[in-house]
Amino acid sequence: MVNDATLPAGIGRPFTAVCAIGASAGGVEALRTFFRQVPPDLGLAYVVIVHLAPDQPSALGQILGNCTRMPVNQVDDSPTLKPNCVYVIPPNRQLVIDGDNVTLRPFDEPRGQRAPIDSFFRSVAAGRGDGLAMILSGAGADGSLGIRAIKEAGGVVFVQEPAEAQFPSMPQSAIATGAADFVAPIARLVERMGEVAKSKEAVRSLDMDGAANDLRRIVSFLRARTGHDFSSYKRATVMRRVQRRMQVRRVTNLADYADALRETPEEAQELFADLLISVTMFFRDNKAFGELQRQVIGPLFEDVPDEGLRAWVVGCATGEEAYSLAMVILEEAAQRKVHVPIQIFASDLDEGALATAREGRYPRSIEADVSDERLKRFFVDEGTHYRVRKEVRDTVLFASHSVLKDPPFTRLDLVSCRNLLIYLERSLQTQVCSIFHYGLKPNHFLFLGSAETIDSNPDQFVAVDREARIYRSRPQAGSALPIVPQAPVMPLAITAARQSNWRLAERVGQPAETHAAALEQASPPSILVDESQTIVHLSPTAGRFILHSAGPFSPRLSGVVRPELRLDLKLALDRAFEGRLPTLTHPVAVDFDGARRRIAMQVAPILVDAHAPTQALVFFVDGGPAEEDDALEIEGETRPDETRRLYAELKGTQEALLSARTEHEASVQDLRAANEELQSINEEYRSTSEELETSKEELQSINEELQTVNAELKAKLEDISAAHSDLENLTAATEIGTLFLDTDLRIRMFTPPVADLFNITQADVGRAITDFTHRLVYEGVEDNVRQVLRDLAPIETEVRSKDGRWYMLRLRPYRTVENNINGTVMTFVDVSARREAEEAVREREAQLKVMVAELHHRTRNLIGIVGTIMRQLVGSSGSLADFRARFTERLEALSRVQSMLSRRGDEGTDVGEIVRLELDALGADLASDRLSIHGEPVVLARSTAQTLALAIHELTTNAKKYGALQADEGVLAVRWDIDVGEDGQRRLRFTWTETGIDAQVEETEGPMRKGGYGRELIERALPYTLKATTTYTLGRDRLDCTIDLPL
Repeated sequence: MVNDATLPAGIGRPFTAVCAIGASAGGVEALRTFFRQVPPDLGLAYVVIVHLAPDQPSALGQILGNCTRMPVNQVDDSPTLKPNCVYVIPPNRQLVIDGDNVTLRPFDEPRGQRAPIDSFFRSVAAGRGDGLAMILSGAGADGSLGIRAIKEAGGVVFVQEPAEAQFPSMPQSAIATGAADFVAPIARLVERMGEVAKSKEAVRSLDMDGAANDLRRIVSFLRARTGHDFSSYKRATVMRRVQRRMQVRRVTNLADYADALRETPEEAQELFADLLISVTMFFRDNKAFGELQRQVIGPLFEDVPDEGLRAWVVGCATGEEAYSLAMVILEEAAQRKVHVPIQIFASDLDEGALATAREGRYPRSIEADVSDERLKRFFVDEGTHYRVRKEVRDTVLFASHSVLKDPPFTRLDLVSCRNLLIYLERSLQTQVCSIFHYGLKPNHFLFLGSAETIDSNPDQFVAVDREARIYRSRPQAGSALPIVPQAPVMPLAITAARQSNWRLAERVGQPAETHAAALEQASPPSILVDESQTIVHLSPTAGRFILHSAGPFSPRLSGVVRPELRLDLKLALDRAFEGRLPTLTHPVAVDFDGARRRIAMQVAPILVDAHAPTQALVFFVDGGPAEEDDALEIEGETRPDETRRLYAELKGTQEALLSARTEHEASVQDLRAANEELQSINEEYRSTSEELETSKEELQSINEELQTVNAELKAKLEDISAAHSDLENLTAATEIGTLFLDTDLRIRMFTPPVADLFNITQADVGRAITDFTHRLVYEGVEDNVRQVLRDLAPIETEVRSKDGRWYMLRLRPYRTVENNINGTVMTFVDVSARREAEEAVREREAQLKVMVAELHHRTRNLIGIVGTIMRQLVGSSGSLADFRARFTERLEALSRVQSMLSRRGDEGTDVGEIVRLELDALGADLASDRLSIHGEPVVLARSTAQTLALAIHELTTNAKKYGALQADEGVLAVRWDIDVGEDGQRRLRFTWTETGIDAQVEETEGPMRKGGYGRELIERALPYTLKATTTYTLGRDRLDCTIDLPL
C-alpha cells in the first residue's frame, strides 16, 4: 500500500529513478523502437516487463542490447539498480523492487491469470515512489491497475498511442483508467520522458520550508477553482501531488506552477484529481478483509435488525473496495442462509471515479486480487474485462459526497474508511472520526487502512483488532453531529486566523440544531418527501418502514415503503399535494418479520405562504399489535346486517381465494420441479461454460506469450537473415566451396562451387555424400571425414579435379554454440592459379639451373677452346704480332658464333647459317659460281654448333688464304645431309670439298697443314667432344674433309 510512510523519505533524497516499461503482444518491436531513440544518459534505470513463455528461453535482452548503447541485462539474481542501465524480466518469474535492488519471485497465480506488469508497477509505487511507468503494445489489460498505483505514489505515466501499437488493448485499457499523463507515439513519448527526467531532480530538490508561501497560494487557487479546501491536508501529501503535476507540465519552480494554476483553469481540475487519489483495489490487504469477515460481518448477522445491514464506504474511488465489502457480506449471508436487505453507501468526490464504479467494469488484471471462486460467483467475464454482477451492484449506492461538508449517513452497522485519514492533519482526523461515530450505531464497527489509527479518539472507539485496524464505537449519551468548519474562499492566512473561532464553535455546538435533533428522536418515525414523492430525509427510526426489493434502487417513497402501506400512502400523498389537505389513514396490519402491528399514517403538506406545497411530511403511527380477528374501526356508524353480509361475502371470497391459491401452489410446485431440472441443466451448462472460460483465459495468456516469442523470433530471423546475406556475399566474394555434413555424412548445406565437384543439387540435401560420384582425383574423402569425426582434429590436403584444377581441401569438426560435435565442414579453396604459378616458378628455376649449368659448361668449353687455340698458336706463330693476329682472328670467329647462338637462344642454330656466316665474315662471294652450298635445314645444339663452327672457321680461313677461295681456278663445294644409322640414330654428314688448289702450299703453310690447329681440331677435337667421325684428305689439287656426328 502506498502512503507517506512508505514513500522515499525526504525531498531531494538521492536515488535512481525507475522507468518501468510494460509490454505484451507486439511489444518487442515497440521496445526496439523505443530503445533506438531514447538517449542513453537520462539517468533512469529501465526495467522491462513482458509476457514471456514460461518454458522457452528469451532472447529479449540480446535483441534490445543491439538497439542501445546502454548495458542490457536479463535479471538472474538481485542486481542493484543503476542509472542508464536496462533490466529485462526472465521467463517464468516476476520482478519486484526491494530497496535499491530488483529481485526475482515465483508466480503465485496459474499461467492464465498472471499479471507481472501490474505486480511490478505496484512494487515500484510502494518501494520507489515517484517513478515513471510506460505502457506499450499488448493484448489484455495488464498494467492498468499498476499505473494507478504509480500515479498515486506521485509518478508519471506514459502510454503508447493505440493507433501506433500493433496490439492496442493494453494502451486502450491504460487510457480508460484516466491515469495516463501522456498518450503519444513512441517518438514523442521519448521526447516527453527526456523532459520529465530532466525536470525530476530539480523538482525533488525543492525546499518545502521555503516554498510555504507558494504552496499556500496554490491551495488558495485550488479552493477558488474547485470549492474544496485542502489546507488541512498534510503538507507532504499536497507537495508530492504538486511536484507530480510540475513534472507533467515540465515546470521546475513552485512560483511558476502557481502562476500556471491561476492562468489555466483545467490545471486546477488535474491537480484536484491528483489530490483525490482515486486509486484502490479489490480486497486491499486480504488478511484484514479476512479478519473483518470473521470479527465483524459474522457477528452482525447473528443479530441482524429488521432494516437489514447498512454500511458506508468513504472515499470509494472506483468502487473496488465497496464491491469487496459487498461480496464479503453476500458470502456470509449465503453461508448462513439469511436473506436480509443489504445497503452499502459508497461516496467520493471524484465524479469520473464514481462513473467507473457505477459501471462496475474492471480489467482482467484484477485476477491477481480476486480469487477464482469470487470471479466466477460475482463477476461476468466479458473477454477483455470483468463486470460486477447485478446482484452485487444492487447492494451498493454510489454518491458524490464530501465527508467534510455533507451530512453523514446514519444508523450504520459498519463504516469503511481506508487510506483517507493518512492524508489529513491530526485535528481533521479527529473531527472525521467523530462524524463516523455519529453515523454508527452504538457498539458497531469502523474499518480503517493499515497505516491509520484513531488513538486520538479513545472516548469514541475501542480497538477490536489493532493489526487489522477494526474498531467498535462506544455508546455516548447525547451524541450529536460534529460541525466540521468549511473554509470560505479566501487566502490561507485569513483561514488560519479563524481556526480558533471554529474550534470554539465545535465545543459549544448549535442550539437550534441540537433542539431539532432532539425533537426528531422524540417524535414518531417520519419521512420528508418532495412533490415527486422522492425521499428527502428520514428520521432515525423510519428505516423499519422501508423495504428494498431486488432490482434498481428507487428513491420514490411509494416504491420502497412496505407493501401493506403503499395504496393508502399514495392516496394520502395525492390528497396532500393536490388538495393541500392533511390525511390520517386507517390502521393497517403490517407484518414485521412475523410480528403484526397496527400502523396508521398521517400525511401533512408543508405550506409556505399561499404557494402550492413542494414537500410533505409522512408520520407512521404504531397502534400496537394486530390480532388475527381484529375488526378495524371505520369512521361513522355501520349497520350490523350490512356488516355481517360484508363479512360473509368476504369469507366466501377468501375461501374461493384459498382454493385458487391451493391450485396455484400446486402449479407452482410443478413449475418449481421443472425449474429445478432447468437449474440442474443450467448448472451443467454453467460448469461447461466456466471450463471453456478457463480454457479461453489460458489460451489468451498463451497467445500473448506466443506473440512475444514470435516477435523475438522475428527479430532473431532478421539477424539471421542479415548474417545469412553476409555469409552468402562472403562465400560469393571468396568463391570458396563449402560442404556441411552431419555425423551420418548426410548433406546439410553446400555452396555453389561444391555442386559441380560432387554432382549434387539442392534437392539432394539430406542424402549421404557417399551416394554421389565426384570429380576429384582423390579417393580418401569418406575416410578423411570419418577420421575428423573420430579424432576431432582438422585435416588439410591438396586435391586435383579431373579437369586439372587444384583445390586446398580442409576438413574440420562442425561445432555448435554449445560446443557439441554435429558433423563436419569441408572447404574447397581453388588453388589452381597458385599451383600453376608454383609450377611456372619450378620450371623457371629448372630452366635457370639448366641455363646456369649450360652457361657454366659453355664457359668452360669456351675457355677450353680459347686455351687450345692459344696453345696451338703459341707453338706455330713466328712472332708475337703473328700470334696476336692469328689469335684475334680466331677469337672473332668464336665471338661471331657465340653472338649467333645468343640470338637464337634455345632454338638452336642451322648448319647452313654457320657456313654462310663464316664465309661472309672472310669476304667470300656467296653468289659466285665457284662456291656452292647445299644441304637441308639441320638445327644443331649450342655445344655442337660452337665446336663445329670453329672447325668450319678453320676450313674457311684455310680456303681463303691457301685453298679454293684463293686460287684462280679453285672451286669450293659444301654439302651436308642427314643419315639414319642402323641403330636409328640421326647423324649429320658434313663434307667440305675444294678443287683447283695447290696442294703443296696447303700441306706446308696453311692451318690445315700437318700438325696445324685446323687439322688438330678436325681430327682430334671433334671426335673427342662431339663423338664425330672425321676424315681429312689432301690430294694433288683437291681437299676433301668429312665430318660425321650424331645429332
